[in-house]
Amino acid sequence: MVNEKKLELIDELKALREEKGVTYQEIADRTAANGTPVSLSTIKHVFNDRYSHDHDYNNVLKPIADVLSPPTDDDELATRILQTRLELKEEIIDQLQTRLATKEQKHKDREAFLMDQLEFYRDQIQFKDSQIKRLNEAIDRKDEMIRTRLLAGKE
Repeated sequence: MVNEKKLELIDELKALREEKGVTYQEIADRTAANGTPVSLSTIKHVFNDRYSHDHDYNNVLKPIADVLSPPTDDDELATRILQTRLELKEEIIDQLQTRLATKEQKHKDREAFLMDQLEFYRDQIQFKDSQIKRLNEAIDRKDEMIRTRLLAGKE
């Protein structure tokens, strides 16, 4: 269930947290100070040994990664984390594009269905109009016949 790239990022974040000796509470406080708060319980879930939840990248993992971002002198680790984050973002973009394409196809299908319905109702209206016209003409003929017989009977 949990995305492999997210698991890689979580493993890298765990290593960073242990390396820096940062507590869960400090991470929670720093994320809040950065304007993207992540709750203490969520942080504990992220760093738990069991991966039971697919954490949201933008609202959970990215704020934690921003807090634990490696020092500038550790280029290899920084590159690895940035590469993982980039791959994760690309995967998210692919998922969003797939969802967008699916929604677009649903809208096209719905539009085609509604256009078919519209055409059906146009045909029905045209048919009903022709029936009304035919019945009105029949009524006019009958009225004319009655009028003619009434006038012929008066003579």
